[in-house]
Amino acid sequence: FAPAGLRIPGGAVRQPQPYAIYVPPVFAGVVILVLIGLQIAGASVPVLQGALFVVTLLSLGFAFWDMLIRDIRHAARHSIGLRAVVIAVMVGETVLLFAVTYHEIASYEDQMRGLSTGLDSVYFTMTTLMTIGFGDISATGQLARAVVLIQMIFTVLVLSSSVRLLTTLARGATREIGHEPHGKK
Repeated sequence: FAPAGLRIPGGAVRQPQPYAIYVPPVFAGVVILVLIGLQIAGASVPVLQGALFVVTLLSLGFAFWDMLIRDIRHAARHSIGLRAVVIAVMVGETVLLFAVTYHEIASYEDQMRGLSTGLDSVYFTMTTLMTIGFGDISATGQLARAVVLIQMIFTVLVLSSSVRLLTTLARGATREIGHEPHGKK
């Protein structure tokens, strides 16, 4: 094992391995598990839960934008497949983060109408994400409406950009496959 930038036998220089791509999804996954654990334990710590929500959402948002900007600049450090998997994981984590948050907010009086289970929370998150809004579950309190607005803004600014990035990645993968010599797969 040679440290990054160190010349190794044969004259090759070991290139640094950028592991930063894994930090936001791992961090988000841990925070989501903590938030779910707090709900299962029946602990209500609004300031902590709110802070974890904001920090995790900012972390995911930064990671999405970083990947998008690197792709636009053609400065991506990772394979197309890895970037696509990381984006898919972060989209799933974003859905879970909002679902866990809505489930917690529903425990406060007069915040959510029609939301009582974890599945209701995921359902409400997805109907908001897809801008469907059937009306069977709704945000009635100011806190709930604020979180819905945050989800709408996050969806427009971040997740829609991720669709662009995934499209670009798919095109790049198609080009890479198209340039493979025949007979090699």
